[in-house]
Amino acid sequence: MRDLENRVAIVTGGASGIGRSIALKLATHGAKISIGDLQELPREGGKTTKEVITENGGEAIFTKVDISKEDQVEELVEKTVRSFEGVDILVNNAAADQSAGTIEEMSTNEWERVIRTNLTGMFLCAKCSIPHLKQSENSRIINIASQLGLVGYKNRPAYCASKGGVINFSKQLALEYAEIPILVNSVCPGLIQTHRTKKVFENEGVKQRLELETPLPYFGNPNDVAEVVLFLASDRARYITGADIVVDGGYTAK
Repeated sequence: MRDLENRVAIVTGGASGIGRSIALKLATHGAKISIGDLQELPREGGKTTKEVITENGGEAIFTKVDISKEDQVEELVEKTVRSFEGVDILVNNAAADQSAGTIEEMSTNEWERVIRTNLTGMFLCAKCSIPHLKQSENSRIINIASQLGLVGYKNRPAYCASKGGVINFSKQLALEYAEIPILVNSVCPGLIQTHRTKKVFENEGVKQRLELETPLPYFGNPNDVAEVVLFLASDRARYITGADIVVDGGYTAK
């Protein structure tokens, strides 16, 4: 089933990991994909996300973008509109992690870097996309937050704060644009097996602790998140807005 035939989706952070899986999933279901990412070559997969999509008969473009910079976000959106004549779906996935440490150990610059990317970056992508989303009959904004936006976690003050902000920002946008409607929802992944988390899973002690903390007897992969994003982007989710869907194996249910 090609649920998203001819719809245009911007996916930030689409060069690798969860973003790559989301972009490929939406393309498989007929969407034209505009990939925005700081890295031009993926750490995984051997080929760019754009090449994989086009080689399989889809349509995709790539823009190198720092989502914390308004002029670069404007260029990403404008290039998307020039190439595909509109925007129907915005998937705000790009994010920055933080160096581990308590708030006392964290520099103000590090705090501002994480907040600027994870929260201000989503604000800029939404701000620049909404004028075009207003013209679509199937408008969606899907913000990728985190289980750490719902619970506290040691040594991650900026990350937890930014992802908690993403969840409530999504609810605010959902109310603001319900009459149009632009449906806005967030997705909270748990620890997902990607290149970025590879070292975590290779540490046997950490892995065993995570197994004890996660109720399901297995860890998630990027496709688990992409399937939820596909659902929210499709007509099957036409009566869902302001929701936060957790994809964490039960971690936050305890």
